Amino acid sequence: MLATSGAMVLGGAILFQYKRKAGSVEEIPAKMRRLVLREANPDIKLAKLEVEEVDTPKPRSGQVLVKIAAAPVNPSDEGIWKVPPKQGYPIPLGNEGSGKVVASGGGFMASRLLGQNVAFTGQTYAEYAVVDATKAAYSLPTHIEPQDACAFIINPFTVVGIVDRVRQTGGKVFIYTAAASQLGQMLVKYCKTQGVTLINIVRRPEQAEILENLGADYIVDSSNADWKAKLEQLIKELDVKHAFDCISGDMPGTLLTMLPPGGRVWVYGRLSDSPVGGIQPLDLIYRGKKIEGFLLTTWMLEGGMFRALRRTIRTGKLVKSLIQTIFASDFRDTTLADLQKDYCALKASGQTGTKLRLRPHS
Repeated sequence: MLATSGAMVLGGAILFQYKRKAGSVEEIPAKMRRLVLREANPDIKLAKLEVEEVDTPKPRSGQVLVKIAAAPVNPSDEGIWKVPPKQGYPIPLGNEGSGKVVASGGGFMASRLLGQNVAFTGQTYAEYAVVDATKAAYSLPTHIEPQDACAFIINPFTVVGIVDRVRQTGGKVFIYTAAASQLGQMLVKYCKTQGVTLINIVRRPEQAEILENLGADYIVDSSNADWKAKLEQLIKELDVKHAFDCISGDMPGTLLTMLPPGGRVWVYGRLSDSPVGGIQPLDLIYRGKKIEGFLLTTWMLEGGMFRALRRTIRTGKLVKSLIQTIFASDFRDTTLADLQKDYCALKASGQTGTKLRLRPHS
């Protein structure tokens, strides 16, 4: 999902690719297992996911082979199961993960990572993956077990990006939906360190309790009949003009209507599986309100390659320093064979704040 900005810049920097020889730190098997999509279906329980055995890929110059320790199942992963691909089947799955670099195809950056633990983006629902050493790999601190940093990129970088986007548009307070999710819990903790005020919308009382225990200052439970009145009062008292929504459906339009003239709503998810709706045309035409999308990759790459490089390095360092605190995740483990079943069961349970984690060598 995320070819980072630092990657794009460094990938073009030929001076880093000295002719260091290929090598490995352990014996590499000829075959490996991976999870692929054989048939998409809007009902994820009916999508056909299959474990297949394939040749273990070999890294070329500038690439490394990662023995994958773990990979999280994110909502963006689920989305791939629902839509037939244009390029045909099978589709290798997974967006991010972590593991140990066990082989290098040669080159300065690749050889430098040999033997290190890394977080990376790519096709991660597999036992091994080839990764561009300059585009998608982040070395991990030695005191962190690689499996505990498998969700290093997508959620933490998104949290930093959301807060940065609000600040770029002059905001110091914003509304966030589905706030009891792991990303939402990270936002609560991160915003407190950044002097940013967060209004959290949740769906159930037990979710509100989770955020209260994290020290959230403002929580609105949408299961209460008066939730809109409470939110409107907070918008007025705190002069709120910004909101981030990952639900879609009518929620973005509802929030946009509540915000004052000049208000802005960013949509970055579709948990409801419904198109964005409920938008009043007069809000857009006369009241100067805006609704737009937010994509992590776009935020990472904006402003030109040198700004993108600085942003990537800065965000990576920040996440490394906070991966065991603000950006820590709670996981439930699964295997390649059980991933689909376990994910569907976890989703049906309605449990909040726990992410499914694939351990491909289990």
